[in-house]
Amino acid sequence: MARSLRVEFAGALYHVMARGVARLPTFLDDEDRRDFLAGVGRRVEEGDLLIHAFCLMPNHYHLLVETPRGRLARWMRHVNGDYARRFQVRHRRVGPVWQGRYKAILVEDGPYLLECSRYIHLNRSRSKLARPAQGYWWSSYRNYAGGSCAVDWVTTERVLGEWDGDRASYRRYVEEGEGAKPVSPFDRATARLALGGEAFVARIRKLLDKRPDHPEIPALRALRKTARPAPERVEEAVEEVFGGEPERRRGRLRLYALRKYSALGTSAIARRYGRTPASVPVAVKCIEIRAADSRTLSAKLRQLGERLRRS
Repeated sequence: MARSLRVEFAGALYHVMARGVARLPTFLDDEDRRDFLAGVGRRVEEGDLLIHAFCLMPNHYHLLVETPRGRLARWMRHVNGDYARRFQVRHRRVGPVWQGRYKAILVEDGPYLLECSRYIHLNRSRSKLARPAQGYWWSSYRNYAGGSCAVDWVTTERVLGEWDGDRASYRRYVEEGEGAKPVSPFDRATARLALGGEAFVARIRKLLDKRPDHPEIPALRALRKTARPAPERVEEAVEEVFGGEPERRRGRLRLYALRKYSALGTSAIARRYGRTPASVPVAVKCIEIRAADSRTLSAKLRQLGERLRRS
């Protein structure tokens, strides 16, 4: 199984989700739900976590978490591990409770945080088990909408601050999403790691720049690919540097440059030019052999790389 990429820093915001093994129930009754929330509450009381939203479903949960001290993995080991042990004892079960490690994506403050909070609060409503969302006890929506609620440690100020604390405006925002087809924040996240704008993703990428690529962490390679120039920019740079070359040679140079500098794979590059996939590595090898024997070509290839790295 591919390893998850964890990025941790003080003040980070995450959308966290964990599912029961084989999609089995993780909360069999209200005592289980109270016990799980009590475990989360202990981390809140210790100052390890801030919870901006949550929803408990029969076989999984969602949390919108902030880590004032960083170290999300440490606190989630407490939350999931301690609950699993108590669950096993109480229900006389053996074996894992959770299906592998929890999922977690970094979330940018502002509209992306709001989007995650709405997704979480509508989770139960979308299951057709409780509508409207305010009718479900085991989520944080009541903390936002007003009235009695399951816990009192949910932090609502950051989300409600987008509406100057107006609860009615937030309720309307959530209700507007009732009829829309849900898109999971995990599916929208760049490299299934970060949900936010380009500057936010660039900041996360910079935090990971010194980590070596690892074949068992595909998210790291996928994130770095998002920093590569667009194919169109690569093609433009080839024309800028090699505009005086014959078209056939420029064609090979385009294949070479797209494979080296863009995020496109071999098959995608071949389709772009109506070639066979085998033609791409042949073109790359041809350019590399010629560059080894030609100082002029080698210097122009360095010039091409410098232009694209500045893009």
